[in-house]
Amino acid sequence: MHIDIKKPSELSQNEVGAWAAFQAQNPALCSPYFNVEFAQTVERIGVDTRIAVMRENNQEKAFFAYHPGMMGYARVLAGALSDFHGIVAAPGTKIDIRALMQAGKITLLPMRFVPAEQGALDDALTPQDVCHTTDIQAGFDHWYAQQKGKHAKVFKQLRNSERRLEKAFGVLEFTMEEPDGAVLETLLEWKSAQYRASRFFDVFSPSWTSALLRALHAQRGTPFRGQLSVLRAGGRPVAIHMGMRNARCAHYWFPAYDPEFSSYSPGHILLMNMIKTHADEGVGTIHLGVGDFRYKRHFGGAETPLVHGTLSAPSLLAGVRSACYASERLFERLPLGPVSTLPAKARRRFDRVMAFKFA
Repeated sequence: MHIDIKKPSELSQNEVGAWAAFQAQNPALCSPYFNVEFAQTVERIGVDTRIAVMRENNQEKAFFAYHPGMMGYARVLAGALSDFHGIVAAPGTKIDIRALMQAGKITLLPMRFVPAEQGALDDALTPQDVCHTTDIQAGFDHWYAQQKGKHAKVFKQLRNSERRLEKAFGVLEFTMEEPDGAVLETLLEWKSAQYRASRFFDVFSPSWTSALLRALHAQRGTPFRGQLSVLRAGGRPVAIHMGMRNARCAHYWFPAYDPEFSSYSPGHILLMNMIKTHADEGVGTIHLGVGDFRYKRHFGGAETPLVHGTLSAPSLLAGVRSACYASERLFERLPLGPVSTLPAKARRRFDRVMAFKFA
């Protein structure tokens, strides 16, 4: 297998066409994260992005997008903002991971959300979690009947909240694709405030993350695009969501709501409207992401299995990483109570911070 390393903007029309064909052939790659346009958008905002183009007999066989780093410490496409990543290839394609890492000068690559079918690529990739998924291929009514049957009380309360919200504040208006950039800025302010209040790392403190959302919002009128959705009550935004979609799949990404309206569940009202509109537009799958949150069970109903792990090649960096894992296992066996988990927590925090620091 011959491997070339290119920037997304350097891909030929034939390569872009092969990428799109592989994605269309493989249901596990339906997420907009796997669109070539997503890689191109990430590059366009100034993040150093590379594509490994794998060929056999001068025919494209697979693609892998990543961000190179010092000493070979690579990151998956979009780093910590990535909820799906992996190799774009037709189902059943065999990939030489070692050759890929050598060609890309990759010595270490943490991966978290890889489609389960790619778990056979390397022993380091093991089952981790599931992405909660809304399957609306049979239409909204079919999905709603199934979910209502399992969560009747939840959906009854949601309808009541919708009526109460409208009665208290005025007519509800839903916009699936809001063109006003000021609404996106409001969402970013809400999310940053939410992160600070919960003492989580503010995802939008690095400049490239908000730049990526702005670039995706500006990309409209094509099958792959960003989607800024908003629910208004009496003309006032009460819930906003920024995600992205392609022709067959949407990704639920950054939702937020005005805390003043929290008792009315505005975010869930917005999500319900989004699901119905996606179904009406022919989108068959909505990915809600990982995490065992109740609303994901209520609005999901299906699960997409994922694997995770760290790909490594012999190097000083990989040796340090192995030593870290060894210390984690040692501490976990010691009767130190919460202290025994500190090395693992420190390593996970390091990975998360590094996943934001490539721009």
